[in-house]
Amino acid sequence: MTVHAGSATAACGVVLAGGRSRRMGRDKATMAWGGATMLESVVAVLRARLPRVFVVAADGQRVPAPAGAEMVVDSVPDEGPLRGLEAGLRAGGAAGYRWAFVAATDMPLLTAAVVGRLLEGVAAGPADASGAPDAVIAVAGGRDHPLAGVYRTALAEEIDAVVRSGRRSMRGFLEGATVHRVVLGGADARAVFNVNTPADARAARGHGIV
Repeated sequence: MTVHAGSATAACGVVLAGGRSRRMGRDKATMAWGGATMLESVVAVLRARLPRVFVVAADGQRVPAPAGAEMVVDSVPDEGPLRGLEAGLRAGGAAGYRWAFVAATDMPLLTAAVVGRLLEGVAAGPADASGAPDAVIAVAGGRDHPLAGVYRTALAEEIDAVVRSGRRSMRGFLEGATVHRVVLGGADARAVFNVNTPADARAARGHGIV
């Protein structure tokens, strides 16, 4: 199955909202952003391209469900973004989707155009025996952005095995996968900027990002 920007049912969306936001000093998901919250802004971008969006929150995290999204609970605490990714991929797979576009809640500059470019990357390779990569991730500023990418929902089982073995690194997990990287430049690179601190938020609001 080929996934591309115009495919209405090939992929769902997953937003990871369960981080501790230590450097920000408050929950980034509920931060005000452009008349909405940061989480609502990211969900709206994914809903412009995808038929269903799942928001993964930590157990006990107080995150109102954004319009057009379904809440999923990552019930395993303190095991990092891989567990959140696993929860989101399981929800997408259970809903019948082979692919999920995954975004972090702290990427409020994400655009529908960049979502489309990454979806199109599924058909661009490199491919494994099934004819497609395991994941397509963004590269900007010379570094990978694994929480802006497209993942096979079937990877949930592999993630579970990796985390159970004591490994929690997203980048470490991807080293064992077939990954296609899409290099973003200019305004597209800005779309995957992570807002981790108050200074980042000020820069992003003014688009003062190199």
